[in-house]
Parts: sequence; structure tokens; C-alpha cells
Amino acid sequence: RSVLGPFWITISMGVTISAMGPLYGSLFSSGSENFIMHLTLGMIFWAFLSATINESCGIFNESASIIKQSDLPLYLYILRVFYRQFMIMLHNFIIIPFVIFFTNTSVNLDILLFIPAIVITSISLISTGMILAIFCTRYRDMGPVVQSVVTLCFFITPIIWTSEQLPKGRKEFVDYNIFYYFMEMLRKPLMGTVPDVTIWFYTIITSIIMLMVSTLVLTKYRSRIVYWL
Repeated sequence: RSVLGPFWITISMGVTISAMGPLYGSLFSSGSENFIMHLTLGMIFWAFLSATINESCGIFNESASIIKQSDLPLYLYILRVFYRQFMIMLHNFIIIPFVIFFTNTSVNLDILLFIPAIVITSISLISTGMILAIFCTRYRDMGPVVQSVVTLCFFITPIIWTSEQLPKGRKEFVDYNIFYYFMEMLRKPLMGTVPDVTIWFYTIITSIIMLMVSTLVLTKYRSRIVYWL
């Protein structure tokens, strides 16, 4: 049995950040200590968001035998995915104090804004997971498409680069990228700054819309899912 267990994921994340930090800091001329913190939080939160989305796509197919034999609420399967990835994210949080120490990043009471930020993100993520799980069960080819889109979004979202590095003519990569708003909402409180009102507005509206859509989709297709498995 593994002695470190899930902490191997944290170690892998820490090694990745240690290698990418100086490299991308040099490539993008962002050698500042803030960039290391920006990258660390970006990698941790992106791993949480992307893994939850990708894993949700196949959760009903993976749980087909249970779904066929029981009448458990379908949200429980999405919550299981969310809980697993949330716990992995908490394990990865162990990296943050070390980054704060070595980069002298200031931490203040703005960190408390992370609480509503993670709540808003969770609502949107669980709702999105439900929608994707239903449609990926109906259309099996949709899963790989979602994974490809998520991979693409990694490169067009400010994770290994910052939004300030974009030229004026390329601001659409952040202006029309919903991942950007969620990443900034989660990241800024831990970097000692307050997310802009615009960020709160777009993320809250998105969460409300996704919750409503997921409720409607689940209500309409709940009885059909078992026949699609």
C-alpha cells in the first residue's frame, strides 16, 4: 500500500509548480514573486475545476449498475465527484503556505472573501456537472469533446500567464472567458486583493443560470437516463 496516498498528487503538483514557476516567469518576463503565487493558485484551482468537469461527463456510465438497481438521487453521483476533487484541492492547499513563505506574499482579511467565492463556484460546478453528465450519457461522443474544450481553455485562461500580458487587441480571451472570472474570484482573495464587482456579477449570474438549467434538464430527462445506460 502507498504510504503517502493522496499526498502523491500534492507532491506532483508541487514539483510541477516548482518547475513551471521560474520557466514561465522567464518566458513571459514575469519573474516577480506575485507570478509564482498567481501560477500556484491557478494550477490548483484549474485542477479542481477541470477534473470535476471532465469526471462528471462519465459518472453516470461508470455508476450504471448502481443507478439501475437503486433509486438514489442523481445529484449524489455528481456530489461524489465534486467531493473527491474538493478534497484533492484541499490537499494541494498544503503547497500555498510554502509559496507564501518563500515569496513573502501578503495575506490580509480579504482572504475571507474566498468563502463566498468557493460557494459560488461550487454551485456552478455541481450544476454544470449535472448538465454534462446527462448529455454525455445520451451522447457518448460528447465526453471527449468536453475534455478537448477544457484542455483548450487551459491555454486561453490566465493560469500560466496573466491578463495584464495580453495586448489590447486580444482582451477577448478574458472578457468572454467565464473561466477567467471564476479563477480571478477564487485567486484574488488569497493574493490579498478584492475581486472586482464585475467578477462577482458574472460568476453569480452564471451560477444562477447553470442551477436553473440543470434543474430543468434533470426534471425533463431524469426518467430516461436509466434507459440510456
